[in-house]
Amino acid sequence: MEQIPLELISNFLSLIILIMIFVKYYQYKKKLEVLKKLDELKTSKKLTSEDKSFIKLNLKDYQILIVKDEQRLKLVYPVFILIAGILLAFLDFKEALIHLNVVIVAYILLQINKIHNKNFVSFLTELNKDLD
Repeated sequence: MEQIPLELISNFLSLIILIMIFVKYYQYKKKLEVLKKLDELKTSKKLTSEDKSFIKLNLKDYQILIVKDEQRLKLVYPVFILIAGILLAFLDFKEALIHLNVVIVAYILLQINKIHNKNFVSFLTELNKDLD
């Protein structure tokens, strides 16, 4: 039975994470459109009570998500560094770089998630001003 090369698995994982980044970006754009429409409604003073409760609820939810993102990143940074160190210590440099690709792409995904959540908190905070 022939074995699957480890590089192929690494590349496949990187590809999956890249697809997750594109999905995250698409979701971000859709949510941003909703916030823009809410801003237009607020500017024209046509926000309903449901819109106002939606803004307040989402603001709280995204503030919680930011705290969770920061906790997750504090835990994951040392793990990424440990993985990178192990790869560099036990593999040839060329081979280690192939596998580090997964770590780097995962790091980028976590950063994008954190940035998106911070942006939503900023937008929702601005929308939440002068409500009621």
